[in-house]
Amino acid sequence: MTNSIKCSAVYPTLAVSDVKDTCSWYVEKLDFSLRFLWSEPPTHGAIVLGEACIHFWQGTPQLGENWLYFDINNVDEMYAKAESNSVEISKPPQDYPWGMREFNAVDLNGYKIRFGQHLGQS
Repeated sequence: MTNSIKCSAVYPTLAVSDVKDTCSWYVEKLDFSLRFLWSEPPTHGAIVLGEACIHFWQGTPQLGENWLYFDINNVDEMYAKAESNSVEISKPPQDYPWGMREFNAVDLNGYKIRFGQHLGQS
């Protein structure tokens, strides 16, 4: 059976206590760009980094064992940016046997975020 349905993107959407503050945090601390804020005060918004887009909606953060993983081209530069902006780092950059260099951080809502770079990529 051939699947005729195609998908061009997936937009994870997370509940946050303050949409505007969350979008601003990612823009100011990690150099994401603001895609949009909807309503006043904002109840929905989105940020982008390259082609990756994350949406946020007004609600209670649902923390747990989940995390957002960003596949980027320069982990050490992102780590320096995060550290210089007092982002909570839960694990500094490290090379892993699965061919990635990664570091872990926590956003202002308590969500776990991980940035990874393929080893040998610059």
